[in-house]
Amino acid sequence: MTGTEFILVVEDDPILKNLLGHTFAGRYQTLYAGDGNEAIALFESHKPELILLDLMLPTMDGFAVLENIRAREDGKTVPIVVVSNLGQDTDKQRAMGLGATKYLVKAEVDVDEIIATIEATLKPAS
Repeated sequence: MTGTEFILVVEDDPILKNLLGHTFAGRYQTLYAGDGNEAIALFESHKPELILLDLMLPTMDGFAVLENIRAREDGKTVPIVVVSNLGQDTDKQRAMGLGATKYLVKAEVDVDEIIATIEATLKPAS
């Protein structure tokens, strides 16, 4: 990644946000949003290369954030990886139907798998 590309992490859990921050340090330029409204504002001002999106957020849930970003011309192709505690098939189907690129359940993945997903998404095999 170049110096002007960002990953936007939308996560309200301070422990997970801190863990991701330490993990991403030196790998990615990362912006953090703690709620849905902040996520939309950061998307508009920084145009991230990829978004990691939690679904259970204050002010605006992740489904609404996903729908909002996908409705924008500049948000149609940005990869959005949902990382959520919501593991029901209905939640997965709803997120994918709204345009999520990938859906990870927090209880089923570790940070290394999140990193691998980011890398695979940003640099698809040619």
